[in-house]
Amino acid sequence: MMQQGPAGFEENTSPELLLLIGLVVLCLGFVLALAGRIAWKHVMSFVGGAIGGIMGFVFGTAMGGLLVGLIVSMLGAVIGSALFVFLAQLGLGVVAGLLTYIVASVVVGNTIVSVMLAGVAFVVTIAFIEQAIGVVTAVVGGLLVGIGLIWLDVTDMTLVVLAMFGTMVFGAAFQLTAIKEREVLKAAPVGPVAPVAPPMPGRMCSKCGGPLTYVPEYNRYYCHKCQQYE
Repeated sequence: MMQQGPAGFEENTSPELLLLIGLVVLCLGFVLALAGRIAWKHVMSFVGGAIGGIMGFVFGTAMGGLLVGLIVSMLGAVIGSALFVFLAQLGLGVVAGLLTYIVASVVVGNTIVSVMLAGVAFVVTIAFIEQAIGVVTAVVGGLLVGIGLIWLDVTDMTLVVLAMFGTMVFGAAFQLTAIKEREVLKAAPVGPVAPVAPPMPGRMCSKCGGPLTYVPEYNRYYCHKCQQYE
């Protein structure tokens, strides 16, 4: 049985090759759903670096020859890599704002309210860009899983839809959990934590013989008479 695919695609593709493509798309969908946030940064950085390097080489060679072109190419690759990642994140915020505006225009029907909601969506997306990338890549990964299953000749559309949405939900939850765990690790103190000594009632100052007060914040004893810690 011939697998289903894009119009005209299956007509020129053997069933074996279509099965292989479907398997690759399916695996790519799972990887993107579970680790799309990491892949996103590397891909955007690579694309930006390549574009910046090519443009820098062309411009530098035209201005000062091959050596200048190579130097400007390396500089352009570094700038392009960082800039493209930023522009991709900015573009994601714009897309979120645009989609929010469209939905709000249909539901609310008020242009001013729709623009305000779109602005809020843009700001929230940029503020939580890591989470937004995780959710978006999980959704794209789920769509690829659905396409891969169709190309693998899975004819039960209920199964395809369940696998697609299940991958989206699980992938988004997995990536958001990974982000939260990373933030917790960042907030954790670095290095071994010194054990806190319990207060010793009746401890006296070695200089004046007066009573010492235990200060938990500093894990030390303080003499009010001498006005110093021990």
